[in-house]
Amino acid sequence: MSEQIFHRDELGRMEPMNEEPFAQEDDLQELVADYPSLLSGEQITPPPSEPRRWVLVGREQGIADIIGGSNRWSLDHLLIDQDAIPTLVEAKRQGSSEIRRQIVGQMLDYAAHATQTWNVDDIRRSFEGRSVDPEGELAELLQADPGNDPDVEKFWQDVETNLRAARLRLLFVADGIPPELTRVVEFLNEQMPGIEVLAVEVKQFKGDTGSTLVPRVIGRTAEAVGAPSRRSGSRRGEYFTPQSFVESFPEEQPEEREAMERLLEVVRKHRARFSGSRNGGSIRARCPAFGRQSVAWLYAPGDAGFMNVGGAVFGAGNGLHGFFENLPQNLDGVLENWVSEFAQDEFVTQVEQTGIRAWHISHQAAAANIDLLCERLDRVLRELAALQPEGD
Repeated sequence: MSEQIFHRDELGRMEPMNEEPFAQEDDLQELVADYPSLLSGEQITPPPSEPRRWVLVGREQGIADIIGGSNRWSLDHLLIDQDAIPTLVEAKRQGSSEIRRQIVGQMLDYAAHATQTWNVDDIRRSFEGRSVDPEGELAELLQADPGNDPDVEKFWQDVETNLRAARLRLLFVADGIPPELTRVVEFLNEQMPGIEVLAVEVKQFKGDTGSTLVPRVIGRTAEAVGAPSRRSGSRRGEYFTPQSFVESFPEEQPEEREAMERLLEVVRKHRARFSGSRNGGSIRARCPAFGRQSVAWLYAPGDAGFMNVGGAVFGAGNGLHGFFENLPQNLDGVLENWVSEFAQDEFVTQVEQTGIRAWHISHQAAAANIDLLCERLDRVLRELAALQPEGD
């Protein structure tokens, strides 16, 4: 049954306004593009936190399924907030069949591949090509003081950092959010602390004198809002740097602390990257031919990652079904050799995770076998850096 609200004019007269679906999906998408504030940033981060603000990078933002490939999908909207967090938006009418199940799979596909294939320079060019006043928009977004130019270069560097660390916000927008999508959004938001997943219901009400839009944010469950990784001011509200990660090991664990430091020394040697998260960080190998590849995940004491294990995890993958089926042959060979090296070790246990082939090692076992681990990590980082595109 349609809802009804009432508009009261300056003379006290009441006008009923009846809920009316958007006639076309493009009408809703144009509103989001023209007025990102319609997404109700104050509901996404309520006071006393700073409300979310966004700039639009572009509509129909292309996403490739392999690094360097042509675009396979297009995202309805790519926005970026004042903290340089990429915000992926899919906007649908409630009558669309996609709003129930298909849209969830699409969005997860987009997010997983975007973190691997998007180039921040291309994103910046898209934004600057769309905006008539790029610096003015960024100044407003970042609320730069009058007369002071925003630190544009740092902003785009932060965008790249967040993108590579998969710090994203995923927004499902529709004029009606069905219960099935609500539950999926709540589940994902609780289970994916590094990625904020929300739905925004934008209802349209029409009367004789005009129309009114009423946004409502869905998915901020008590568990998600109160989770340690979402609380500000706590250690887990921040992303680890290499230094803070090593320092998270107490003095009572000197061997484990030294082991993690030695692994990070190998990372620095090969100009690989430690992409910090709220519970540790991943080691992403430099691979000019095919883009950075995750080869290890390290977790702080007492923390566990998306694989529900702590300690350290050595292996490969990106969590996507079919990841290993689409790899170039030479890249597949290096990663397969890397993963298989651990198969006969007695100090590891195999990780069961879609799109991941890996082995779990406790901090204590890593410290006891650190020479072997550093030797293997050194080799795979060197081999990945030396790969050339097939056919060259």
